[in-house]
Amino acid sequence: MKKTLLLVMCVGLTGRAAAQAGSSVSADAVVVTVGMTISTLRDLNFGTVIKGVPTTILPTAANAGEWQVSGSANAFIVISFTLPTQLTNIQALPGSTMPISFSAVAAVWRRATNNPVGGTIFNPATGAVGRFGPAPNPTMYVWLGGTVNPALTAKPGIYQGNVIVSLIYQ
Repeated sequence: MKKTLLLVMCVGLTGRAAAQAGSSVSADAVVVTVGMTISTLRDLNFGTVIKGVPTTILPTAANAGEWQVSGSANAFIVISFTLPTQLTNIQALPGSTMPISFSAVAAVWRRATNNPVGGTIFNPATGAVGRFGPAPNPTMYVWLGGTVNPALTAKPGIYQGNVIVSLIYQ
């Protein structure tokens, strides 16, 4: 019995053959001719809000946040945001905050034209891929709206927070 088992194991080992496989990937690069500049054109401004009443600013509104970005003509760019979840009252006692949120349609980008109407709507929480305008106007504009929801017990004062927009050539 031991001899048979040993013979089967040896036959099994000698029956294995070495195999080789290969594969390849392509290497691509996009050369951009210029760096990128970004300018804040307008802060997201909710104005005066009433306690207990949510206030929404659409990205197409005159008081939506707005940025102008210049870069390489027709280049694609990844747009992402770091969004606050609350605004802090800079005049009241520490800990006075107000919730802020951003819907799935709270952001818009548009190439070469400074008007959000007709732009591409996107979710600022997930970001988007935008595109610079063609020469001679290699610009892109980005707008952001949002909603604040002051509590009935909100302390009076000015509430502020930071929105960070990040842009990367794709």
